[in-house]
Amino acid sequence: MITVLLADFIICGFIGWAYETILTSVVFGEFVERGVLAVPILPIYGLFALVLPFIYKKEQNPLFIGLTGAVGTTVFELAAAYLTEAIWHERLWSYADWKFNFFDGRISLFSSLIFGVMCVVFVKWIHPLMQWMKGRFGRRFDIAVCAAAVLLIVLQIVL
Repeated sequence: MITVLLADFIICGFIGWAYETILTSVVFGEFVERGVLAVPILPIYGLFALVLPFIYKKEQNPLFIGLTGAVGTTVFELAAAYLTEAIWHERLWSYADWKFNFFDGRISLFSSLIFGVMCVVFVKWIHPLMQWMKGRFGRRFDIAVCAAAVLLIVLQIVL
């Protein structure tokens, strides 16, 4: 189970990085890399990947997963916005120029809907795929995931 969660963390961290990098690059019309790490992973997306399998362990309804996932991630994003502003006195993101933004641009309806869709994709497809791969490949899966994690850590240190 640990290697499945580690794989979930890496995959969702990368998907989050790709989503934010692509979205921000399109909005600004030039490449904008998102994140604080040297490797292409946003840990906050990976952390959600560690929590979601336990929250939705028995839930199968995609509409319920999407709506509650959107609400949960949006509440977390709002709290994180206020917290980062309080600690670093800086806004790390703003949806102020987006339609349907709230709390002075700290959250937006569009991003909330995207987060809800991401929750459904993760719960219904990514996590079950990682579980299947673990069952199918056993120790080889463990070794591959651990090697990927070590490689990412080494790259983070070197870069």
